Amino acid sequence: MFSASAKAAAILLLALPCIAAAAPIKGKPAPSSRPMVGSPVTAHSVNVDVRNLPKAEEWRPGMPIREAHRRQYTPLGSKLPHAPETKATAVDRLPELQRIFDDSMPSRLRTKSAGSRVSINNPNTGVSPGDPVVEVGTNHVIYAVNGVTTTFKIYDKAGNLVAGPTNFGSLAPAGNACTSDRGDPLVYFDRQASRWFMLTMDDGGVCTFVSKTSDPVTGGWWFYRYATLAFPDYPHCGIWNDAYVCTTNEGSIAGADVYAFDRANMLNGATARAAQRFNSVPTLPGYGFQILTPSTFYGSTAAPAGRKQILARHRDDEAHDGASASGTQDFIELFEINIDWNTPANSGITALPRIPITEFNSWFVDYSTFATVPQPTTSRSKLDPIREVILNQLSYRNFGTHESIVGSFATNQDPGRTRRSLVNSGIRWFELRRVGSGNWALHQEGTFGPGDANTHHLLGTLAMDKFGNIGMGYNVTKTSSPTVFASLRYTGRTASDPLGVMSLAETTVAAGAAVEGSGRWGDYYQTTVDPVDDCTFWFVGMYRPNGSWQTRIQDFKFPGC
Repeated sequence: MFSASAKAAAILLLALPCIAAAAPIKGKPAPSSRPMVGSPVTAHSVNVDVRNLPKAEEWRPGMPIREAHRRQYTPLGSKLPHAPETKATAVDRLPELQRIFDDSMPSRLRTKSAGSRVSINNPNTGVSPGDPVVEVGTNHVIYAVNGVTTTFKIYDKAGNLVAGPTNFGSLAPAGNACTSDRGDPLVYFDRQASRWFMLTMDDGGVCTFVSKTSDPVTGGWWFYRYATLAFPDYPHCGIWNDAYVCTTNEGSIAGADVYAFDRANMLNGATARAAQRFNSVPTLPGYGFQILTPSTFYGSTAAPAGRKQILARHRDDEAHDGASASGTQDFIELFEINIDWNTPANSGITALPRIPITEFNSWFVDYSTFATVPQPTTSRSKLDPIREVILNQLSYRNFGTHESIVGSFATNQDPGRTRRSLVNSGIRWFELRRVGSGNWALHQEGTFGPGDANTHHLLGTLAMDKFGNIGMGYNVTKTSSPTVFASLRYTGRTASDPLGVMSLAETTVAAGAAVEGSGRWGDYYQTTVDPVDDCTFWFVGMYRPNGSWQTRIQDFKFPGC
């Protein structure tokens, strides 16, 4: 349990009004089965046409390039729980499944995208990494990115710029810590309410913005600031019917950090009931960086009554369980969060049966180095695949006959776990299903990494449309001839395809032409689905042309959409 002083300090942090800037608490409290709560938070009303706000300063060539805050890493200590390097482990057989499909399916018979209509290029912002995200609403597209300040742009669906770039901090009241624009922006369209939810960080909390209508330009916003126990590194959020749930990497060795925010009152601009902070899920030994990934609701069919929001992480047990690691399988760990806004003592996070998956390998050079994926023409500059977490968001749908969740994470297709091991980066993607009152189970999984051992796929971001088709965007590099600098591509599969394979031929969206030397890359990409037709995919990612990185927003859809 928390000490009295630590708990009192933590409650004070969560209770601070939205205009206060909180200093993070030092110390590592033990996990608690009950949430930490503070005091209600009042809203700040923003009644403004975003087009009339001052334009954010844009970076220009010749201006300094700075590094965004580093991903927080907690030292592992001297005793590591990693399995002995001599321990035999199964080889990932899933890339071979994709190769067999590719070899047997002539290109003329491969699934064809119905083509893209919109492709929006955005320039470098003077920060590494850019952390680009994109979301689509009823009539608008919002793109957000790190930069000189953290900014967002609003487009119409034809790709025309409507408003921005706008500082997130311009939607916060003067003097608030949220005017600092500390980065890692997140943008979601709450499909059950037809509203927008956005989030950025400050040094001691998260800054949240909820649109008053479906129109993010003229409809106005509600602003709420919530203090966190420490710097809220690498936040991930999920939209559910009872809460906006966000997770952070606060460097805790006690438990994973999860926050629930009062969606119902935030949608109405009412005083939000106190945020609930959970840290009852023990952290995984062996990683110095980790986070749970929340699920986000997609589609038009509500989740079954009483369904709780799912959070997940992968478990490469060779990284976490030492000599007792299985060697023949790894796992996806699932948790459901129950939130009682009236009696927080009833709230909690429950572990569900973990799901066995095919062996994967999170060893990239080691278990702690971030930048590990090779680029052409250099042995020094490498890219960060974000090996530790399920990337950005889990996409949830209720199809009536079953519920589905899709997600992805990084894997090294080379099975070695020594300094002599090679890096052959691939993307493990998966679909989980639940039927009726049964448990979640693995429906399909694949490792996407076509090409030779010098061709690397990383930072996969995927979503599922109303037909069960999956679209996925990602980066590719290739160090063998013909070389490929960090480029942006997409692929996908239809619901009728053989399980475990991507049937859509790789489609290049933006080709790279130079080495990225910062080592910082991506962090967030996002694939989403247009809520109007519920089958047009939109995604955003970074690529590396000459000069400096840029981003590309791309839409595409399958035949029949």
